[in-house]
Amino acid sequence: MPTVVLGLVLTLLPALTPTATAAAPATLATPATPATPATTAAPATDAQVSELAARVAALTQEYRDRSATAVAAARRLAAAYTGIATADADARAADAEVAVRRGELADRARQVYIQGAAAHGGLALLTADTVQDALWRLSMGHEVAQRQLAETARLYAEADEGAAGARRRSAAALAAADGIGALLTSLHTEEDDAAWALAQARGELSRLQAIARDAELARQAAERLDAARRDAEAARLPSSGPVGALSIPAGYERAYRAAATTCPGLDWTLLAAVGQVESGHGRNNGPSSAGAIGPMQFMPATFAAYAVDGDGDQVTDPWNPADAIPTAARYLCASGAGRGVQGVHDALLTYNHAEWYVDLVLAAQAAIVAAHPR
Repeated sequence: MPTVVLGLVLTLLPALTPTATAAAPATLATPATPATPATTAAPATDAQVSELAARVAALTQEYRDRSATAVAAARRLAAAYTGIATADADARAADAEVAVRRGELADRARQVYIQGAAAHGGLALLTADTVQDALWRLSMGHEVAQRQLAETARLYAEADEGAAGARRRSAAALAAADGIGALLTSLHTEEDDAAWALAQARGELSRLQAIARDAELARQAAERLDAARRDAEAARLPSSGPVGALSIPAGYERAYRAAATTCPGLDWTLLAAVGQVESGHGRNNGPSSAGAIGPMQFMPATFAAYAVDGDGDQVTDPWNPADAIPTAARYLCASGAGRGVQGVHDALLTYNHAEWYVDLVLAAQAAIVAAHPR
């Protein structure tokens, strides 16, 4: 408190304080000390400005490079999902073909048995006009049976090969799913590095704008950084990009559809798209390198905060799709997923703090909508 004001307060205090018995002596004011003028910073030298401008340029280029690497990683991830979807579709088609072929083979075997019995039966021999006719009938019946049995064996072999092919494609789909986690980790790293470079470039640019005597130099640096940011934005994966829809297990689809009804405005295909990107509908449940777990890849603390007991067993388990999927719906809904396009964007960005993630989920949703016409 300034000395003059303090003396005044002490002088008036006895009058203002009912219980005071004696006046307190006033304190003499001490003359104020004149303020010391602020020291003016020395102007930046041309060399300092040039060095700072070079750092901004280098960071701008690093941001471009990191952004391009992140975009390439996002496209590899999209291609991986498409490869898994194709392998899934091939495996399902092969399984269906094997089932049809085996049904046909069973019918053919029955026909061979019936025709062979008729050809070798006593009735065929008894109705022959001559011995030569009976022998001919026996010979022809045997030949027909042999041809049909050989054809049956060939078709069985094709069915077995088809089944083997289906198994190989299924194995390839699972192997691709195992690689998704590594691709996601790589993408996270590249996105984080690009964001760091952009933040550093902006910081150095602000310093340059503050000290540069040549406004044109700072303006050009700002334009280059803004152009790099626009180019990175333009290179992002479009929401209708090349992402295939993975086959959705029946239990997962029921869970997606049921959970979406708990959030007005939330489409089940968005929830399914999150499930595809996060784990391939349970194909790769983690844990991730960051510690996320289960089919919807929750961090344990986040799951605990929003947990839903979807199957009513009095247990909330992030590894159980019956719990994880409705929990994801609740979390997305709380973040705005039921409130239009911007709400969906914001909710997905809350689920995973990266624009590439938003792009990838929306592209997956478009593929799922196309695969499941309303």
